[in-house]
Amino acid sequence: MHAIFRDVSYGLRLFRRNPAFSVLAALILALGIGANTAIFSLIQAVILNPLPYKNPDNLCVIWSDFSKSGGNRRAFSAPGNYLDWRDRNTSFQSLTAYSNTSRTFTALDQPVTPLTHEVTANYFETLGVSAFRGRTFLPSDGQPGHDRLAIISHSLWVSAFGASDAAIGKTVELDGQSAQLIGVLPPGFRVPNNGITVQPDLWMPVSFETLRMDRGQRNLVAFGRLKPGVPLGQARAEMSSIADQIAREHPLAGNSAGVSVELIRDELTREFRGTFSLLLGAVFVILLIACANVANLLLARSTSRSGELAVRAALGASRGQMLRQLLVENLTLSLIGSLAGIVIAHWSIAPLLHLVPDSAGLPFADQAEINLPVLAFALGLSVFTALIFGLAPARHAVSLSLIEVLKEGGRSRTAGRAGSLWRNSMIVAEVGLSLTLLMGAGLMMETLWRLSHLDFGFDPSHVLTVRNSLRGEAYANPSARRTHFQNAVAKLGSIPGVESVSGVSFPMPLTPVGATPFVRTDRPAEPGRETTATTLAVLPAYFETMRTPILSGRALTQADSADSSRVAVVSKTLASRYFPDTDPIGHSIRIARRDDSVRIVGIAGDVRSAGLSPAPEPIIYLPYAQEPVPVMTMVMRTRVEPATLGGQAESTLWSLGRMMNVYQVLPLEQRVSESYWQSRFTMILLSLFAALALVLATAGIYAVISYLTAQRTREIGIRMALGARPTDVLKMVTAEGIGLASLGVLFGVIASLGLGRVIASRLYGVAATDPVILASAAALMLLVTIVACAVPAFRAARIDPVLALRSE
Repeated sequence: MHAIFRDVSYGLRLFRRNPAFSVLAALILALGIGANTAIFSLIQAVILNPLPYKNPDNLCVIWSDFSKSGGNRRAFSAPGNYLDWRDRNTSFQSLTAYSNTSRTFTALDQPVTPLTHEVTANYFETLGVSAFRGRTFLPSDGQPGHDRLAIISHSLWVSAFGASDAAIGKTVELDGQSAQLIGVLPPGFRVPNNGITVQPDLWMPVSFETLRMDRGQRNLVAFGRLKPGVPLGQARAEMSSIADQIAREHPLAGNSAGVSVELIRDELTREFRGTFSLLLGAVFVILLIACANVANLLLARSTSRSGELAVRAALGASRGQMLRQLLVENLTLSLIGSLAGIVIAHWSIAPLLHLVPDSAGLPFADQAEINLPVLAFALGLSVFTALIFGLAPARHAVSLSLIEVLKEGGRSRTAGRAGSLWRNSMIVAEVGLSLTLLMGAGLMMETLWRLSHLDFGFDPSHVLTVRNSLRGEAYANPSARRTHFQNAVAKLGSIPGVESVSGVSFPMPLTPVGATPFVRTDRPAEPGRETTATTLAVLPAYFETMRTPILSGRALTQADSADSSRVAVVSKTLASRYFPDTDPIGHSIRIARRDDSVRIVGIAGDVRSAGLSPAPEPIIYLPYAQEPVPVMTMVMRTRVEPATLGGQAESTLWSLGRMMNVYQVLPLEQRVSESYWQSRFTMILLSLFAALALVLATAGIYAVISYLTAQRTREIGIRMALGARPTDVLKMVTAEGIGLASLGVLFGVIASLGLGRVIASRLYGVAATDPVILASAAALMLLVTIVACAVPAFRAARIDPVLALRSE
């Protein structure tokens, strides 16, 4: 240990003697280690962080799976199916379910409408979550007479009730009806379902027993806790068998669904795991490039220390002792870079999170910080980098004998053939890895450009969206809801700067919506093949306001009233998929949970979903007058910037009543932009990493060519004395750099092809091996090489032969 401390002390003295070298090497390492630590801090919070549930590795989420019939693999489930799963399975010790809704605290000074989950009484017991204040639900809760109970989130407790313990047991008013507030959940509790981008703040108990016969209304998500010792594969097999039984017992209820059983951790991280793995790989490449640069710096420095080390060896120092000294020096340098990198990472976390919109639903991202696991990761990187960039130069340095040093020193002060091979290999690797990152960044840039210019089937520019939900007995009558939204359209339309107003029953096409089964009335349903579509209620002038074209037939109008015949407009995809042999206009369909059929009167253009899978889904549009749902998203096309009208639109809707809520006031363009945030997030970071790699590679090429040119001063002087022109020297020096870069480009092309296959699933509208992007990246690398070689080349071309020969 004393020897190690002595080596550390000696290394620090060397660093003080050469501060420029020390600062440069530490800074290069700090950039590489800092980038890795920042990304790892996000991964640790989102993917690796212990989940806030009891024994989370035994928790599963259970979806209906319609993938065999071309539908969604992660679909909501019907109450009847959930109850059969619960009663028939032997793999789970408990099964629970919830449905999404909302309730409004109508007695507060400012009405608050949190997202609400109606849950079975064993919901929190299954998750293994206890109350922060008060209690969770008892087995009897949710039964008649015990269903007006509420549990709220910690954030809602603080914001609406001032974090007062007096709120527990208090009677509150929800949608005009009383309910007792019995508990507050722990801070940071999160529903283990990544499909929810807005977390609930209110939970109420419910029993689904009265809905046992309902197999058409799919609005439940189920969770289960595996029994001890039951593997996931066994549970999946059993649940699949139960699903087959349900399909045989209820062939006319649209129960062709299978069952998808996923671990909670996989469910929460499924959407983000690939993105973070890609980014972690990218920053690791940055670290390798940084190590290559520092290795070349150390190799250059080892040349000047070769005499010192050879003399030590001649005086009796063993190679092991010298190797230990050099590695300790390298580890000390790496630790200094690591400390600086941790500071860089700490400063980088907030900007990284700023790139993620709130609507992304990135789980536990707010917990990203420099904690013990992250510090351990940074320390591990320090040791790793010390070995990577220091081992080869150290071994080369201690392998020299005094005689070899004197022989080489008499001719030149180069590091010999081995040193040259190492330097050249590092340059080739740097160029190749940099090209790979440039290729990845180029592919993501092209993907983002294509997504941002995608024809969504509507025009999102100058459109403001406002969610409006009606609450309580005042709007229990469909006629009252019709009147409210009719007045809302008139009031919003009178705001200066508003061009047209309409509404849709969900913020489509930017939010996933569960598909609803339907059948053609002119033919029986095919067993095992379910026809489904997203069903939307729209107010008059919806297609005109959204600028979605009507391709055939007519749009829905004011004439489609509650008393007129039932009609619908369908999307082009629905028409081609389910009416491939005939024109659907004039045909009738029957939608699940409705007794009467609707006649198709028009075909609208397809509306694509935003994101990396913008394929259009089949949609059925119904007139709001015939489908008066209590929640609508108002869409306002404006002649001015829509964000400037947000406050006025919100106050206008509030003026129509108090038993409601007005929320999610956002420009439609913002919704579109946020829907493909992962592509933007990946593109921005890959571009930053590629730029950093380019700078490091340029610095590496410049340093090596400058070093080699300086070592060849005598040779260049002799060449010029024998008649070589400055242009010949210029070509010679530049050609050496271009030759190394060309090998690096070749290596980078091969690596880029591999990277393309890795990120192919994240691309849209561009091939993973796009030749234009690859050629552009290669050309940029060669151009950078020429620039990096230019300074040392021009310096060499101006060498005075007489002075060069005298200096030796």
